[in-house]
Amino acid sequence: MTDFRISNLTNSAVLYLYSEKEFILLDPEYQRDSDIWSLEKKQLLIDSILNGYDIPKIYFHEFSPQKKIKGDVYKYAIIDGKQRISALWGFIDGEICLADDFEYLSDRAIKAGGLTYSELGEKYPKIKTKFDSTTLTVVTIQTDDLDQIEDMFSRLNEAVPLNAAEKRNAFGGSMPIEIRKLADSKFFSAKIPFENTRYKYLDLAAKFLYLEEKDGITDTKKVYLDEFVRSYKNKSQTKAQSLRAESEKTLSELVRIFVKDDPLLRSIGMVVTYYTLMRDARGEGYSKKIKRKSLQNFEKKREDNRILAEKNISKADYDLLEFDRLSQSPNDAVAMRFRFEVLKKFLCS
Repeated sequence: MTDFRISNLTNSAVLYLYSEKEFILLDPEYQRDSDIWSLEKKQLLIDSILNGYDIPKIYFHEFSPQKKIKGDVYKYAIIDGKQRISALWGFIDGEICLADDFEYLSDRAIKAGGLTYSELGEKYPKIKTKFDSTTLTVVTIQTDDLDQIEDMFSRLNEAVPLNAAEKRNAFGGSMPIEIRKLADSKFFSAKIPFENTRYKYLDLAAKFLYLEEKDGITDTKKVYLDEFVRSYKNKSQTKAQSLRAESEKTLSELVRIFVKDDPLLRSIGMVVTYYTLMRDARGEGYSKKIKRKSLQNFEKKREDNRILAEKNISKADYDLLEFDRLSQSPNDAVAMRFRFEVLKKFLCS
């Protein structure tokens, strides 16, 4: 059985943790794509510490021996508590200040609202010392099994349920690594018009890689994607890398077609449809027929057809209406195949 030990960090005072910041990895691979805290939330955390309120535990993965990552040496990686640690360091670095309406409950005569960390030290050195010496509850996990760390991370975040893509990112094995690499490609960073909130890019990347493994259109429902990613837990990296290489060829063709933050890509269902189309076009030799103007014309035809259907549905194009209806089932193989065939027929006729 893999060694798995839990203990409390011996010295976990705020200022001591700050002095060790270069040795604490904030972004291990299993971290969820968490929302950035607002200024108000950061200030509330500082307020809580200064006024003696309890704050949740922070969890570190302790490296033994220390680990070198991209040239930097780390003693710990944050499993849970990244936003709290970042807020504390931001206050010390002068990036944020106390809220204007801050009240020091031990002595309401003290007026520290709006002060920065250094200003607090100058005006109220005892309060700054109290902040610096506040001991945080930091739990350290010692294990060489990254899968156990990833599992603990998922469990700690169950109070705020992880979505499918976030859970998949914590599965371990070779596939999550390739999914992350694919999601970092130019197609996502330059062409997709929506943000990577809650790992939307990773979800799409997982679908693309699954389509590559199945060598064609297939169901991309959660249960199948989860099984796909898990199946690579004990497989070599080579197979996963080959799938990513094939997917990148298709995405490079899509990069050629679409513009920056392209509105044609605002629907996830259409992104998958374009991917399946280009993948087929590469194999069948008609990729040069796929041009952005043609895709715009197709969207215009769909729009005009919807307007016509509202006036006289008998005169509307049934296939285009069905195309629109099936857009509500973007993960279903039947829906995907129908939409792909309608779009292909339009472009190649």
